[in-house]
Amino acid sequence: MPAEYGAMYPQEGDTAGDAPTGYVSMFADFFGDCIFWLPLTVFVVEILEYYKLRISQLSPLGLIRVRNFEYTFRALGIEPLVGDFRRFYQLTVQLGFFSFRQREHAPKLMLPPKSMTKWKTKFFYIKAAAITAKLQFRNVMGTIITENISIPKVDTVDWFPRLRIIGSFKLEYKQLWVLWMMIGKLVRKARHMLREKNDEEAPLWMMFCPDFGGKVDIVRCGAGEEGWNRTIISNFRMPDEAALNAVLSGGKGHLGTLGDPAATGVPKEIVLKFGDKRQRKKMTHEAVSVPPWY
Repeated sequence: MPAEYGAMYPQEGDTAGDAPTGYVSMFADFFGDCIFWLPLTVFVVEILEYYKLRISQLSPLGLIRVRNFEYTFRALGIEPLVGDFRRFYQLTVQLGFFSFRQREHAPKLMLPPKSMTKWKTKFFYIKAAAITAKLQFRNVMGTIITENISIPKVDTVDWFPRLRIIGSFKLEYKQLWVLWMMIGKLVRKARHMLREKNDEEAPLWMMFCPDFGGKVDIVRCGAGEEGWNRTIISNFRMPDEAALNAVLSGGKGHLGTLGDPAATGVPKEIVLKFGDKRQRKKMTHEAVSVPPWY
């Protein structure tokens, strides 16, 4: 974790709702099964801002679906969009944390882990400026609007035939280091290259092979060729240095309702009859306006 992110352990007896002013809680399991890292990708920022969520309000089981969707679509050569994410998943809330469940009849993109235990007790704090989304604290007792857009089918989206289930796996330190190299050094006239032990160029996917023992080099770009990592970095939302270096006042924040176990937020289903058809409708507490995304 970069030093300027100000990562620190909680004090004994703290909960994730006790993040100091100017800090945000991060669960350790985000950085394991969820294949999550910082800085945030543009897609993760767009998800948080569309659903009006603070990152610490997402459970790991919800975040893993967000991350799996993004890298699955990128691996298949499809731009990940919030509107398409909504075709697969419905926002839900349970025990005070938000998550996503697969929409009925939507094709599967992943096989999620059966459970993640004790994740609420494993957390730390970082500066909120490192999370480059417009942080909001969504009311877990508010209405969750049921999505009614079409699910992906051959006749609704042109990329449907390319869909595949891509399993998730944890990245090792070496692999994360290579990714950080690629977004951390902006070189306009050079690009990063993966080399095998014999110095021959290797395809980038080989850095994810557990037995790869090569290295990363920086090579000069050819005529008219732009540094490749300038393309990579456009997929990330980089933190503002001035905001990271700002002096924080300290003291406890006001996130005491984070993970409120009384806020189950599970709406009841009522069957409404329309002629000979039956339609299920989710009933929840209060109206909350959610912006459209098409």
